[in-house]
Amino acid sequence: MLKLEPDDVIAVDDTKIEHPYGHKIPFLCWLFDSSEKINVYCMNLVTTLAVKANGLEFPLLWRIWRKTDKVEQKKSKIELVKQMLLHIRQQVGDIPLWVAMDRWFLCKNLFKWLESINFNWVTKAKSNTALFQLTWYDANGKPRFRPVNPRQLLMQVAHRFIGKKNERVSIAIPDIFIKMPEQKVGKRGRVVTKYKYVPIAAIAVTRLPEDVEQRATLQSSDASIAAYHGTHLIISNRHDAPEAALEAYVKRWRIEVFYRAAKQELGLTSCLAQNEYSHMAHIEMLFVAETLVRVAMWELHLLNEEDKGDDIIFTHGQVLKGIFTASCRIVSVTQQGIESIQVYFDTTGTLFSRFIRKKWPTFMSLVPWVINHIFEATA
Repeated sequence: MLKLEPDDVIAVDDTKIEHPYGHKIPFLCWLFDSSEKINVYCMNLVTTLAVKANGLEFPLLWRIWRKTDKVEQKKSKIELVKQMLLHIRQQVGDIPLWVAMDRWFLCKNLFKWLESINFNWVTKAKSNTALFQLTWYDANGKPRFRPVNPRQLLMQVAHRFIGKKNERVSIAIPDIFIKMPEQKVGKRGRVVTKYKYVPIAAIAVTRLPEDVEQRATLQSSDASIAAYHGTHLIISNRHDAPEAALEAYVKRWRIEVFYRAAKQELGLTSCLAQNEYSHMAHIEMLFVAETLVRVAMWELHLLNEEDKGDDIIFTHGQVLKGIFTASCRIVSVTQQGIESIQVYFDTTGTLFSRFIRKKWPTFMSLVPWVINHIFEATA
């Protein structure tokens, strides 16, 4: 069920977890929160989230970005993303996967690295993203390009969005290229960086999930976003499949929904421990809980499809309360000389009987919690 399959999407993003009273925790620092427009004393968590084609979504790996002067600990968020994606690639093999990112991760070196290990990338263009449009071929058959910015491309197709502001409309703009760096050996034997025109997909789209969210919460848009009259420009390396690229980017919003649920319902910001390992264990257990909640919601979805009756729709909070805070009674029983432990759930647990029956372990054992082994693999 949780196995990644071809063309599944891995959403990448980071969030700030405010801890105003933990000044002795080594990975906390002052950072600017772009959503609140203030500086906060916080932890910067970088996360990957899997969104499968069948609708199931669950968190994968996480890293903590550290603001430090120590060379051995100083890594950029892009380097942390590379670590996580490389670990995922080693686990799933060479199947093609999508990586959906916001515009902060728009980095050409990252794009080339992703393509080298069979990842397709998609992101939203910045207002200053340098793009090039194929205009004509000269007498020698050599292509000629003119530089354009995302706003100019959006203006070219703006007339096709007239009267369609209340629905999601996407238009693929052909013959768009980007300059990608390429290492070559020069005449004197030295490695030099050359730039090569590479075709990309450029999709003008309106009413993305983040646009609807901003209108609902009355948030002001960022000036660095490439937008024109409510339309945005999505770019991807899959110039041959713009529709698939747009579908993958739309799924990126699920990681924002995950962060909201983690902070409001799972207690991501509620850990008051004063040591590093406790915070790491808190995050790890939160990821496990979120995975269980998402699998339970998926089981309910399958149950609705099988019954073909009235849909039983539960919110994230209702499923969380039903699974983790359902009251239960544990009784030790001896029958015919055989001792057993019986667990009785209340009526709330019956809603998730299908999930419990499939995922309940056949046997349980208590083993030591090996902290170093777990954190080396996940944090």
